[in-house]
Amino acid sequence: MEEEAEIWNWYCSHRVREDQAESIRFELLKSTYRIDRDSQPDWYEIADLALSRLNLDVPLTIYQAQHAEGMNASLAYLPSEAHIILFGPISSKLSREELLSVFAHELSHLLLWQQWDGEFLIVDQILAALTNDRKAHPAHLESMRLFSLYNEIFCDRGSLFVTDDPNVVVSSLVKISSGLDSVNAESYLKQAAEIFERESGPSQSLSHPESYIRARAVQLWHNRDVDAETKITDMIQGQPALNELDLLAQRTIEVKTRRMVDSLLAPNWMQTEVMLGHSRRFFDEYAPPAASHSDEALATDLKTDDQLLLDYYCYVLLDFVTVDRDLEECPLAASLILAEHAGIQSRFTEIVRKELKLRKNQLDRIDREKNKIVENAAKEFAPKP
Repeated sequence: MEEEAEIWNWYCSHRVREDQAESIRFELLKSTYRIDRDSQPDWYEIADLALSRLNLDVPLTIYQAQHAEGMNASLAYLPSEAHIILFGPISSKLSREELLSVFAHELSHLLLWQQWDGEFLIVDQILAALTNDRKAHPAHLESMRLFSLYNEIFCDRGSLFVTDDPNVVVSSLVKISSGLDSVNAESYLKQAAEIFERESGPSQSLSHPESYIRARAVQLWHNRDVDAETKITDMIQGQPALNELDLLAQRTIEVKTRRMVDSLLAPNWMQTEVMLGHSRRFFDEYAPPAASHSDEALATDLKTDDQLLLDYYCYVLLDFVTVDRDLEECPLAASLILAEHAGIQSRFTEIVRKELKLRKNQLDRIDREKNKIVENAAKEFAPKP
């Protein structure tokens, strides 16, 4: 934790150095055409309106990218400065309100980086450094991917806030992604609804969510759907999958694992030195909960459609079944009770039979008598006063 704090503090003091800022400005000069206020006052009037509605008081410069393929817009980040780059014929394809939506989206990136003490900018920089390392872990890559997707979702919300018109936000999104001159936003929203009727899987994109996901998110916010955040999370990342965990999901699974171990080791008779030693291989300085410990929400929170994650939970339990031979079949009985409570009994019994080479009638007997076995274990293996 001390090392992590040092990394955070370093990035706090090195957000954008002056030499980096000058490099960004110089690159803009080389790769774009800088548009002055006098040459395109209408563009600046629209962009200034977006700045005002987002409560941003920063100098603004607009650029047109050279040699651009397709339409797009981006923000070149510099602290307390707004530099918006337009790509392709975006200004001629979009209406005034659609251009306002695009400017609002790009300026929302600046808002995200500058507000909240700049913490989201620091997160972005740390994740970028992690993912650029050749030793990057898949969790680092997935964290960066999800962070990028939610960044865009946040900025779409900024567009909706500024325009107060979901159709304008959607039409600007679709025009930019398709290159069309005219788009019927209501028709595309119906198209998006059809997609979600047939498929509910999460985004597979690397940096920007699919247009139909962004369109539905905008519609949910505009309709003030009370479950909007949950629905958007499902669209962006879905349920955790063991092979696709980001850093936050890893922490979530770690907490759930701890809760499962706590539930298993709550009885005093399960707290042998061998059991506690094994639990500390998962959690340093592990201390078991009180015997009265209860976790009624465990079944709901362990529920998963990911087979590998389900197997992970089951194999964690299986470890505790076999680690202390002196307790004989008692840990298996306790694990069967917990597996039943947690809603993973079916898969757990399959794994137990396979890994422990138990005959069906052996496992069936222990399962039938599990409560009695645990009651007897509480007497036989209770710690001596």
